[in-house]
Amino acid sequence: MGQGPRAKVLLVESDRAVRVLLARVLGDLGWVVETAPDAPAALAACRRSSFALALVDVSSRGQEGQGLVATLAERCPETAVVVASGPEQAPAAMSCLRAGAYDRIAKPFDPDEVVLRLERALERRALLSAAQQQRRQLESKVRQGTRTARRLFLGAIKSLCSALEAKDDYTRGHSERVSRLAGRIALEIGTGAEHVRHIRLAGRLHDIGKIGIRESVLLKPGSLTPEEYSQIQAHPVIGERILGQGLLDDATVQMVRHHHEHYSGGGYPDGLGGSDIPLGARILAVADAFDALTSDRPYRGRLSKADALDVLRRGAGVQWQPTLVEALAQGAAGPPGPLERE
Repeated sequence: MGQGPRAKVLLVESDRAVRVLLARVLGDLGWVVETAPDAPAALAACRRSSFALALVDVSSRGQEGQGLVATLAERCPETAVVVASGPEQAPAAMSCLRAGAYDRIAKPFDPDEVVLRLERALERRALLSAAQQQRRQLESKVRQGTRTARRLFLGAIKSLCSALEAKDDYTRGHSERVSRLAGRIALEIGTGAEHVRHIRLAGRLHDIGKIGIRESVLLKPGSLTPEEYSQIQAHPVIGERILGQGLLDDATVQMVRHHHEHYSGGGYPDGLGGSDIPLGARILAVADAFDALTSDRPYRGRLSKADALDVLRRGAGVQWQPTLVEALAQGAAGPPGPLERE
């Protein structure tokens, strides 16, 4: 399927029997496989050759496995790293995803699932590679002072957001609605026009990091497992990685990174609270939650606007900034605008 049978993959696994089994399974499908028992051997292999994929076991290697993932992400950005871990390794897996891993596979292995997930990682790698190539082409124009390059970059990223949402009837149009809602809240509290534009742009792009999350998790109708939720938690960091390439201002990128922080702390990815969270990210958090609550989702039906506001008010001061929740409420009760045109 896709690039899979022609790809070169590095298996980093301390258990020799598992290494042999996976190497045989992938080799029989046409993959070019090299194995390594530990991090030093893996890094030596990467110095000798380049790999499209690396499957790294972190369940029994602790900090060494996590350090290897971070090193590969830094030194071999062209390699899509997938981590494998046992059921008790959710924190380690989350650290690896934050460090740049594309996906996580639970152990013990199901060989069919391994093949499918590696192929999906290759597909995402190809998409990101194409985006990075386009970015490099556009950056050369930016250095020449062209405004066209930035518009082309934003157009490409917005199209990618729309393509991601188009796969799911439940989230189609979500980013555009969040953008409008966030702009409405920002205007309600007297934010300047330029800042409003940045907030609206961040709203349009806030979920771009979900390109790094497999569809079975994004579209799951039931409750997420801790491992699946850790993958969802990685999407703001992935979004920052995609957008933080020099074509967008850092303030807009940081809004995307922090739109799931909680006002009292305890959100993700950094556990920021209060004014440490960028204002735009606090606004996006309210807009994002309101649109999610008033939209049908695989696991529940939509709420009315009044009921959704009640939910936000109950969470005000904990998950959301109270004054921003009330700014949303004022907008909902005001003259016709984005809230009424959903």
